[in-house]
Amino acid sequence: MNKRERSERQFQRALTLLGSVSSLCMMTVIDVLLAFWGGDWLDEYFATGDHTMRLICILVAIGASLMSFYSVVRVALMEIDDEE
Repeated sequence: MNKRERSERQFQRALTLLGSVSSLCMMTVIDVLLAFWGGDWLDEYFATGDHTMRLICILVAIGASLMSFYSVVRVALMEIDDEE
């Protein structure tokens, strides 16, 4: 592989990584906001009096985000191993 092909491949990989990271960040923000508002609505609906449902929903959203980040990192590491 010559220098130009290697450079193009690295640029393509950087763009793919940028797209993955930006979509994960947007997903995290949207998940937490939806969990906040959904938990607030559940607290009002069930009249819990405190923020129990909101906290549970936010923790579920954070857990889902962490699992997504783990998945992306694992795939990226597998791609690096395949290249070597």
